[in-house]
Amino acid sequence: MPPKITVNNGYILVEPNEVDYWEIWEGIGAEINLPEFPDKNDIWLFNDCPVKLTYVDLYRLRDFIQENYPENAKRTKTAIVVKSGLQSAMAETFGQIAAEDLPFEVGVFTDFQLAEEWVKGY
Repeated sequence: MPPKITVNNGYILVEPNEVDYWEIWEGIGAEINLPEFPDKNDIWLFNDCPVKLTYVDLYRLRDFIQENYPENAKRTKTAIVVKSGLQSAMAETFGQIAAEDLPFEVGVFTDFQLAEEWVKGY
């Protein structure tokens, strides 16, 4: 099932149902194809559910983003909001992987409001 994606004034909100490679991959693909994507930062809000990702999956997701990222993108941030320690560890690891090769910063948060403020630049 694809994640719920909502576009609002300040950012794009992506809400996956699971921390699963294929659902995240599908969400990234759908989000990149939005006309608003090149200009809006985003927040990925993960529910408290099992993590079904491997370390290798994080690199595969990075590669997918690199291959499909719009050349004209002006966005600078992606916030990941997590509920559990394992989610946090995977998100932090992805942030380190992304920092090497992606043109935007990844921040990991446990509080949605802090993530929202960061993405909006407050």
